[in-house]
Amino acid sequence: MKIIIVGGGKKGYQLAKYCHEFGHSVKVIESDKNKVLKLKELQVEVVLGDGTQKKFLEKAGAEKSDIVVAVTSNDQDNLVICQLAERQFNVKRTLTLVNNPGNEKLFEWLGVNQVISSTSLMLGLIQDEIEIKKNSNLWADSVKDLKMHYIQINELSPIKDTMVKNIHIPDEAILITILRGDEAIVPRGNTIIKAKDTIIALANSEAEEQLNELLTGGENKKVV
Repeated sequence: MKIIIVGGGKKGYQLAKYCHEFGHSVKVIESDKNKVLKLKELQVEVVLGDGTQKKFLEKAGAEKSDIVVAVTSNDQDNLVICQLAERQFNVKRTLTLVNNPGNEKLFEWLGVNQVISSTSLMLGLIQDEIEIKKNSNLWADSVKDLKMHYIQINELSPIKDTMVKNIHIPDEAILITILRGDEAIVPRGNTIIKAKDTIIALANSEAEEQLNELLTGGENKKVV
């Protein structure tokens, strides 16, 4: 599968990494030279430029891509990218990660195929497409040590009362959901972690100890 990811920040980096590990052709469009250098560590093709401009999508091969994913920090840019991909390059599937949840319905109304508010859900949607095409359990086989972690936050946690944007999550981990009583909260930059929260995170074996130490100070966690 040919996947173009526009936006090479942390979310884009993670998506590129895992999609590449799935064995698919991945290209990333990013305008920040420092992020481009980091992305090249993944051994994926990177286009330096603004993904809201047709010429850079064309350079990345949008006309031959199966999926275009927009994960910049700007919702307006993400919308433009998806619309360009669909209308100018006839891309059959576009995904975007919204930063402002109020934009989800608007983006759907404007024609974006999938509007998502969690990186992990986006990975799942991409994987669903892969499984439909290949009828294989590629997720389990390709990322062998990726596990779901349920981490309870207590009063002594070093991140209690801290905003998510101020927590230095390891590169090999993603916060998926915060469970607070009967409520499930999508972690955003200004979301404050509270005592008694349960954090659901995705991490590989290299990051799980670091993640556990960061969130709990070393207390035990549940792994699925």
